[in-house]
Amino acid sequence: MTDKKITELAEVFEDLTIKKQMKILAHKSANSKLYFKEIMEEFERTLLQEILEKYDYNVLNMSLGIKLHRNTISKKMKKLKIKDKKRKVK
Repeated sequence: MTDKKITELAEVFEDLTIKKQMKILAHKSANSKLYFKEIMEEFERTLLQEILEKYDYNVLNMSLGIKLHRNTISKKMKKLKIKDKKRKVK
């Protein structure tokens, strides 16, 4: 597949609702050789990392923004081996 075609498909995918995107990913996952647990952990890890970046790794602000307790976020980070980004002191 060419880079142009991949870019076009990505743009179409971006225009879909989150539910439709999830349906596509679920279909692909169901037909993969991965186990359910691996699929869910990968999704959770990817989602958590993206949200952490959005909140600049500020777990307190993130917990308020996504309505998930900060201790739960910290436990998930530990379970999924996601390291807290070290802030530079100014």
